[in-house]
Amino acid sequence: MRASRAVLGAALICLAAGTALGSTVLGLSIEDQARLSSYIVVGEVIAQQGIDHPQNGLETQVTLLAGSVFKGALKPGQTLVFHTRGGELNGEISLAEGEAVFHTGQKVLVFVEEVDGRLYNLGLSMGVWNVHEGTGGRTTFTRALQDGLEIYGPIPIEMGPVTLDEMASLVAWSLRNPAFDSPQLREALTRGR
Repeated sequence: MRASRAVLGAALICLAAGTALGSTVLGLSIEDQARLSSYIVVGEVIAQQGIDHPQNGLETQVTLLAGSVFKGALKPGQTLVFHTRGGELNGEISLAEGEAVFHTGQKVLVFVEEVDGRLYNLGLSMGVWNVHEGTGGRTTFTRALQDGLEIYGPIPIEMGPVTLDEMASLVAWSLRNPAFDSPQLREALTRGR
């Protein structure tokens, strides 16, 4: 079932509508994003490297130093390597409309899915959150949506701010309650059974 969810997640999340229109993704609740993710991590971007994947073309390999881990077999202080669609290598640039933009030294919260054995941020920039550290050590998150990303579907997505405690609670709840909120995901997962 895990492999089928990863394939389903990739199919539903990364619907390209053409470069002129940008990219389109299914709007998901935080809980559904958590259900589809292999990792949910708050950390600092410590490296980025353009790579040429034989099937996917130019990508960016992002290395994240984990601070807080909400989901996945990772401990604070370890690194998580995942990929974004699009990248730069040897002067060649490939852009994916609506994809997340990372900067070395930036703190982010990422929802990361596995697609064909490789890790990617889930739903282009919809699965990436900016980290804001306020006075008194209060951490909040806001979605880091990029231009060119169109979100469709019946579920309104949370933009933030969401506190660290609220995010941890939503992720924990989703792990105890595996039924998807999205009618499209529920239908796709139960079709043919």
